[in-house]
Amino acid sequence: MKTWAIEFSWIRSELYKECLKEFPDARNQDFETMEKFLNPQKDETILEVWAGSWFFSWKIADKCKKLYVSDPSSEQLQAVQELWKNNIAVLKWWAEAIDLPENSVDAIRSFWALHHCFNKTKAFENFHKVLKFWWRLIVVDVLSWSDLAKHFDDKVAKYCVTGHEVAFFTKEYFDSLCFVSGFDNVKFVDLDVKRNFQKEEDIWSFLYKLHAMTKTSIEECLNWAKEILWVSQKDLIYCLNRPLTVFIATKK
Repeated sequence: MKTWAIEFSWIRSELYKECLKEFPDARNQDFETMEKFLNPQKDETILEVWAGSWFFSWKIADKCKKLYVSDPSSEQLQAVQELWKNNIAVLKWWAEAIDLPENSVDAIRSFWALHHCFNKTKAFENFHKVLKFWWRLIVVDVLSWSDLAKHFDDKVAKYCVTGHEVAFFTKEYFDSLCFVSGFDNVKFVDLDVKRNFQKEEDIWSFLYKLHAMTKTSIEECLNWAKEILWVSQKDLIYCLNRPLTVFIATKK
């Protein structure tokens, strides 16, 4: 675990930040998804789980009263601290170790990261504890058995600098986690998300840096994207298929 944490902090984190800077518009649909399903309000306190870098935090903080940003990586959280926003509190916590006061947050959200959580049952118990009654849990992640999960399991797990030992959600498993931890009104929304690029070779660099695929070449990243994820072209724009699912539940 110690070696994994060091590599994640210093290699994978740096490549991830480079990716965000190099392709700032590639994930515009992700912002739209956040605003539609999380819908942060000015009087709300929100918890981000496995928040990663600053990518969503700065926009959410502009729309809510208080934002807790939690992640196990100090390197990732440093970028959030450098936003210098008074309403952001940075928490170096795994999802299984979240320890905020009971009934203290209006919404919990995690984007494309909760599959990293090893003890999801404990994490969901924590979510239920800190969330106010009848308020919302929003998880956007990769659906098990999807093409994107196949890409992660067959390619990212082999060639990412840290490996990729994770467990993706099925809809049935998410529903079960919600049931045993006390959530209700479970819903699912499947999203046909596209990443748009000006040049085909940009897809190489995007995937290579986003997933720290240092054990292979950037050219192979494009080949696998074409083979597994599907790449199309429309109006001189190259589109990379990245399907995601929104998992929604309410504390009862």
